[in-house]
Amino acid sequence: MKNLLFILLGTVMFFSQNNRFIYEVKYKKDSTSKEITRENYYLDITKEDIAYYNRLNYISDSLFVATGQYAFKGNRLTSFLIKKNDSNIFQNYEYIGDATFYKLSEESKQQWTIMDSVKISNNFRLQKASTQFGGRNWIAWFTKDIPIPYGPYKFNGLPGLIMELYDTQKNYYFNVIKSEKIPDDYKRNSLNASISRAIPITQKDLNKLRLDLYSNPFKYVLNGNLTMREGQKLLLEDGTVLSKEQLKPAEGNERKKIKAFNNPIELDKAMKYP
Repeated sequence: MKNLLFILLGTVMFFSQNNRFIYEVKYKKDSTSKEITRENYYLDITKEDIAYYNRLNYISDSLFVATGQYAFKGNRLTSFLIKKNDSNIFQNYEYIGDATFYKLSEESKQQWTIMDSVKISNNFRLQKASTQFGGRNWIAWFTKDIPIPYGPYKFNGLPGLIMELYDTQKNYYFNVIKSEKIPDDYKRNSLNASISRAIPITQKDLNKLRLDLYSNPFKYVLNGNLTMREGQKLLLEDGTVLSKEQLKPAEGNERKKIKAFNNPIELDKAMKYP
């Protein structure tokens, strides 16, 4: 079945303008821990743009179409990327935990070294390439059978889709596990809602906000920017549920969790917390 999926993809690729590639992503949030986080991310490639986002956004959109509501158990806000086809600029929509999205605009280029090494995977001929990006050394396996110069996250510039990608320290691993045609009527409602309220910012100023949030992890609730009704509780990303009265005592533990995320994809942008 898996092989058939990719065979069919190869035959329809040239006739479809809107395609989705689903990456399984395994990574270490904390470089000092052996714990591996597993998530699925979607790379949408359309005639207008490319978008890279967490599967949670897709679930949220599907739920909205079915019920008119976004909320579901396990839902959380996540950062995502958009790049228009007529631009080399990636719009990075960052969510840092303060109930606001911030937009960073930057050009992302990698200088690739394409090697002679090849392998066959799911009936595709993959070729090896390497690059340095974000303070890490990366290995990519791409296929010219799918002539799309993109991959997961901000990786781009190879003469074919990146099917597999990992850093040499094995902190991050991306692998295409599925592909599908995007329905013509599909709308990224959850992403569009975040885009409409995103605040343009520089990396320097975003880092200042991260430090501020580290000092006061629940400021967006305690200062009234996020209203909690009487009896309402706040669901944290790790599943912890807190009432408003419990927020202040929980700040120390929240700082530990923020500080433990010391291993972002772009390691050279890792925060230095006190």
